[in-house]
Amino acid sequence: MLTLTPLGVDIFINRAKSKTQDVFWNNYDLVIWNKNASGYSDKKGMFIKEWGLAETIPVNESGLWKLPKRYVKYFK
Repeated sequence: MLTLTPLGVDIFINRAKSKTQDVFWNNYDLVIWNKNASGYSDKKGMFIKEWGLAETIPVNESGLWKLPKRYVKYFK
């Protein structure tokens, strides 16, 4: 897990956006959306011009976000 402060989340949002992935705020939650046609019938599906799967990362009690290790590549 990678622990991020609000500044770290802003850096991640700027670096992680691509044609098939979008990252944005939803209140205090970080949402990572990946283009995927199966989002139409999936519980985590979300429509943003196209169907995709959304992963929501909530803020913890300390005011930090715990990002999975697969997103570390955006900080190198």
